[in-house]
Amino acid sequence: MATFTKQTLSLDDVEPDNEYVNCTLTVSNELIRINDVVFDHCQFEQSNFDGSDWGYVEFKGCNFLNATFHKSYFSNCKFTNVQLMGADFSMETLLKKCQFHDSNLHYANFSETKMEASFFMDCNLVESSFQAVSVKKELSFNACEINQIDFLDTRMKGIDLSQARFDDLIVNPELIKGLKINPWQAGQIVAMLGVIVVD
Repeated sequence: MATFTKQTLSLDDVEPDNEYVNCTLTVSNELIRINDVVFDHCQFEQSNFDGSDWGYVEFKGCNFLNATFHKSYFSNCKFTNVQLMGADFSMETLLKKCQFHDSNLHYANFSETKMEASFFMDCNLVESSFQAVSVKKELSFNACEINQIDFLDTRMKGIDLSQARFDDLIVNPELIKGLKINPWQAGQIVAMLGVIVVD
């Protein structure tokens, strides 16, 4: 794998099996199709990545504040220490075997996405939106802050919140079957559903 450091280049010129460190990526003029690449603390000059395709791409310390990824495809991608606050993956984006570590996803939008065998670890997902998400295999949130996360219209089967921290969730009671939680969270969920527990 070749490494390119502190260079400015178009996203169209990114090639497989390369690592880009502290590079500036200018706006792409073509459909984005990127595979087998590492972006380490790179600066992306564009914020619209709609219709993009990413395979085996690793993002480290990058900034996608309020970026859009509508109708995009991510396969085997890893995000570590990435700024994704307000990022919008909604509208038919597919995330397959993707992982997010130590990243800020406050207000991020994953509504109407398809997520397969993916997970979040040590991430801030406060007030993020996962409405009408299709989950295949599993989706876990380990050591994540997920207070007021919105799962409306999402079938919770396959979703694991047992290692996450929250005071409040937005869920449909009729779709909660199959959700994994821990005993402490059970009391919170029961209260959210309006059940009164007496001694």
